[in-house]
Amino acid sequence: MPRPVIRRIVVIGDTGCRLKASENAYQACNDPEAYPFAIVAAHAAAWHPDLVIHVGDYLYRENPCAPGHAGCAGSPWGYGWDSWKADFFTPGAALLAAAPWTVTRGNHESCERAGQGWWRLLDPRAMQPRHDCNDAADDVTGNYSAPYRVSLGQGAQVVVMDLSHAGKKNIAADDPRYDEFVSTHDALARYARNATFTFATDHYPILGVTIPDGEPDKPPKAGNKAFQSTFGQVDKGLVPAGVDVLLAGHVHLWEHVDYSGNTPSQFIAGFSGTQEDAVPLPSRLPVDTSPLPGVTIRQFDAWTDGFGYMTMERTGARSWKVTVRHADGSLLRRCRIRGNHTYCEPIFG
Repeated sequence: MPRPVIRRIVVIGDTGCRLKASENAYQACNDPEAYPFAIVAAHAAAWHPDLVIHVGDYLYRENPCAPGHAGCAGSPWGYGWDSWKADFFTPGAALLAAAPWTVTRGNHESCERAGQGWWRLLDPRAMQPRHDCNDAADDVTGNYSAPYRVSLGQGAQVVVMDLSHAGKKNIAADDPRYDEFVSTHDALARYARNATFTFATDHYPILGVTIPDGEPDKPPKAGNKAFQSTFGQVDKGLVPAGVDVLLAGHVHLWEHVDYSGNTPSQFIAGFSGTQEDAVPLPSRLPVDTSPLPGVTIRQFDAWTDGFGYMTMERTGARSWKVTVRHADGSLLRRCRIRGNHTYCEPIFG
């Protein structure tokens, strides 16, 4: 069980080995350098965390390894136990044994994909009827669950949100997801209201800066239309007051964004095993890059084309020391969290 006061947290995400025929993507799952989740897990475990936060996407071995790809030859594939074991439980064993985990559902764990395994192996709640992803007619129910909070002690908390079916497009008011997202926003607001410090975690970055899919020549964009069309309809600030830091994955890189005013900072830690994004984000963003009117980016940093993990160490009631580390444990960034503002110092890369 977690300690009463959590002082040391490891953050990882997007840890599976990518085998996807539609994208001709065949990561070398048999090569620990090309698929280093086991290395990441071992080094993160050696840091002796009190808690591990996984920001989603555990199973990526969706299709058989194609002929001619020796790096993944013989890999199990699909959504059964053999793939779950190879993609998560075996390479993550050292870190699974090191500390309790807070798990966030990713889009790879939707009912259309590895949802059956999600409900049976990772979600902390008891199984409920129609939440098992067995019948496609129940997918609307099985793809969502209410948020919950995990106490970090001394008034700090992590709020875990199941918004893995967000996508990146506007969500209409008659879409079943609309009411689910608004309900999540309202629950997050209630949880944050009486806390001293709040991390909120979901899979899709709510306030991240990304390159549009398949359009590397276009300028980066901040935010996500799915949240702007749901959270944004009930809250002009998008994220409820009292939320200090957002943690997410989905994008296969590490990223940090610090915003002006009371807008929470965003970290993305989708760089812990899955075939990484190789298109770098610019070090200087266009001046009009913003997810909200009147909100400016105070500091931005991203590290691409590599694997690693984040650590967060409590230094006060509303402050944390953060490091970003390569898969081998070497230091990439030092950051500080002070309330809803964060500051990072590049060390390498």
